[in-house]
Amino acid sequence: MLSGLSPSGAAPQVLLMALALGAVGLVQFFRLQRRRRVMEDMPTARIRSAAQGYVELIGRALPPDAPLFSPITRTPCCCKSTTQFWLDDDTGRCIVDPEGAEVRARSRNTWKGAAAQLIPGTSEVLMTGDNDHRYTEHLILPGQTLYALGWFASLSPLQASAHEEVRERIAAWKADPQQRRSFDANADGELSMAEFEQLRQRAAAAVEAERRERAAQPQTHVLKKPKDRRLFLLT
Repeated sequence: MLSGLSPSGAAPQVLLMALALGAVGLVQFFRLQRRRRVMEDMPTARIRSAAQGYVELIGRALPPDAPLFSPITRTPCCCKSTTQFWLDDDTGRCIVDPEGAEVRARSRNTWKGAAAQLIPGTSEVLMTGDNDHRYTEHLILPGQTLYALGWFASLSPLQASAHEEVRERIAAWKADPQQRRSFDANADGELSMAEFEQLRQRAAAAVEAERRERAAQPQTHVLKKPKDRRLFLLT
């Protein structure tokens, strides 16, 4: 004899499933509404004048310095996994570090083909087997308009203090036998106080010249994942 749930017994389970699905849908709805409000309320910053912190940027995606291609179709692209790329808004450029981002690429390729297998130790893909596998490739293409929401930071070319750099230069020169001999005037294998002072002054002058040259260089801007739980979006 076959047994099963009676209509009256199935009704509570169906109701519970409906309530669970409704709760999930409600959470998703409020999540999307919250995201929409964040995006609407956030003014668009310009890279050249953007404040440090959480910002919205809109510009053109540009590939990294080394050519980058999608793994299967070998299409030139800007973003793959954690590979950094550029964002340009005509006022400046910033590096986009996509690690931890929600990426919603606007370009998509869909097709059927053989099974894709990653060749060990490379980023190359080998296609094998039948053609019944369905693929969708999401791409951020070079020159494509990109909306980015994340943490903006400007890195000064002078990260360390002059005192720290001089101290490190002195230590490096003292540890270098050739440099050490160049300051050891009497060739006794030791640096006297006068010889050490000459080394220190020479190191300070070299560091000061290098810092002046670096100070003239533009800052490096980076957009990355916020340290808190705020949205990091690339689309």
